[in-house]
Amino acid sequence: MLLINPSINIKSQNKLLSNYLYSSFPTGIGYLACYLRKYNAANITIFDENINQLTEQKLNEALSQISLPRIVGISCLTLTVKRGMELANKIKRIAPDTTIIVGGIHPTVMPEDCLLETCVDIVVRGEGEVTLSYLYGLIKGGNSYYNVDGISFIKDKKIIHNKPRKLIENLDTIPEFPYALFEKDINKYRDFGSILTSRGCPYPCIFCSQRAITGGKYRYFSTERSLKEIGLLVNKYNQKKIWFIEDNMGVYKKRLFDLADGIISCGYNQKAEFIADLRADSIDYELILKLKKANFTMFVIGAETGSEKLMKVINKKETVKQNNEAIILATRHGIKVSAVYMFGLPTETREERKLTFKLSKKLPLDNVRFNIATPYPGTALYKLAKAEKRLNVLDGWENFNVQYYLMGDIIPYYPKDTNKYLLIYDTLMANLRTYISFRGLKSLAKSTLSGGAVISIPKKLSFNDFIIILRLGAFLLKRFVYILYKAKIEIVLKKM
Repeated sequence: MLLINPSINIKSQNKLLSNYLYSSFPTGIGYLACYLRKYNAANITIFDENINQLTEQKLNEALSQISLPRIVGISCLTLTVKRGMELANKIKRIAPDTTIIVGGIHPTVMPEDCLLETCVDIVVRGEGEVTLSYLYGLIKGGNSYYNVDGISFIKDKKIIHNKPRKLIENLDTIPEFPYALFEKDINKYRDFGSILTSRGCPYPCIFCSQRAITGGKYRYFSTERSLKEIGLLVNKYNQKKIWFIEDNMGVYKKRLFDLADGIISCGYNQKAEFIADLRADSIDYELILKLKKANFTMFVIGAETGSEKLMKVINKKETVKQNNEAIILATRHGIKVSAVYMFGLPTETREERKLTFKLSKKLPLDNVRFNIATPYPGTALYKLAKAEKRLNVLDGWENFNVQYYLMGDIIPYYPKDTNKYLLIYDTLMANLRTYISFRGLKSLAKSTLSGGAVISIPKKLSFNDFIIILRLGAFLLKRFVYILYKAKIEIVLKKM
């Protein structure tokens, strides 16, 4: 079976900046592969387009090596669904008898969006491991799959949605992550040391699409299982940085303490440093001391905004004060903090954006990133934007990228009475003022995770790197002047 992780829509992302962006390690497709291998004895080939573009020649070669009946799975986010559909159409053209299955967050919440593409046979909704395993066995055996839970398909020209599949209760039933399938490209991944030790988050933030998969239920792997995978990354693959890429690592503190104790007892804290995605309200003095001892060197926090009013609007269930206190407490004890803020939230004023930026400058942040809030399908923000008739969707969802403001003017959503160009200007300016500064440049050069945990600048810049950076600087200057001009024009017209 062939599993594909498509690349991001090229129109949504700046090519120059892409040279230094972290490509998220494909944990989702990796878990599908290990489940299929264990329970179906399937021979799996993985193509991750973030590091290896799937050309037509490579696609032909891969398809020719799949035993019949041929099955291809494509995992799609909103940002990758256009490329996913392009690949699906190519596959059907090359090998029409192929059964094409798509899954991931976007197909889960927008199954019709995928099924209306004549190339797609089945959509898997929700967690895919068990569902895909059933489908694989039935299709390979020549049997009907119409009664499988958690899928959507077209039958007799009608779209059929079978009942949802229940979440996997015991995550340890999922086989260990198959790092071996990715090790040939180990040097191409900037985050090969990524690990997932839990799934889900119980908090109802209006901008989070992950709830479409997890339903807000929090589950975690056993400490023993997690330590075994950490040991594999540290000892076999010699990873010096281990990044826990989970929705919310701090939901169940005892679990986190046990994991930290295990890291210490195994001596992994002497061999690698660890990075955790945490909510501020889970960070306290006791936790910091424990994680510090386990060599956690950075926390990545979704701070979102500097406005207490907006924190309530987005249903964050924590406060700006909690964010500030957690950041100060962590940095005071030698743990770096990376924060992410969002502009363009519902009811937001320009004064609130200015407040957020001023706050970020005062806090002892190692790095920070400012995004424009994106109403991804499946989120409460998407429903709100649609209800307000303020949802703007370009072909292939190409504008559903947090950095699309660098590429185009049609952002997916902006609040009523907000000047669109001023919003783009403020977002661009906040990022430029952050990194065109002594602290910002120092962060880019020395930070564990630069640029708000998404940019990786090589320690040794090549001549080509200098050329790319100069071109990127020229592009950003040109974009800045254009947006400034448009913002002022809009303001003048509004006053007339």
